[in-house]
Amino acid sequence: MAYQYQEDFLYFITYKTYHSLDFFQSDRNKEILEQQILYAGKKYSIDIIAYAILSNHYHLLINVQDSNVSRNKFIQIINGGSSFRIDKSINTEHVWERANKYNSWLKDENSMFRVIGYICGNPLKHRLVKNFKELSKYEYCNYNDVCKIYNKELVNNLI
Repeated sequence: MAYQYQEDFLYFITYKTYHSLDFFQSDRNKEILEQQILYAGKKYSIDIIAYAILSNHYHLLINVQDSNVSRNKFIQIINGGSSFRIDKSINTEHVWERANKYNSWLKDENSMFRVIGYICGNPLKHRLVKNFKELSKYEYCNYNDVCKIYNKELVNNLI
């Protein structure tokens, strides 16, 4: 039986690439992964609260509205779809690490805000951007959308 999400729960999800290889350094590959994330959310009516795409991993904070959604099918669209579509310029049979994933549900609002800060701050942490102005222009993190929902000052303080 496939693992099912619980209805109206928040989940923090992280997947890293096989051997931490930088499959997502190019904008093209990041765009493909972003498209797969947004498509999977739309297909399964999952609210993508926060996301960040880095060169060798991604983070998601999602709110699941339907307990009939299979985690495996949701992730298959993201990981399987992106693996199929990206330019595999690095010679390997795998894009995503099979055993190294993080998938947990959040118990309270404080946990949610900590995770939002962590996800939105990840491009800063990994030095893809230098400051909040650059973060607001980084296309592969929904920092701007999160700031509209939760207040920019609050989000910046969480980071």
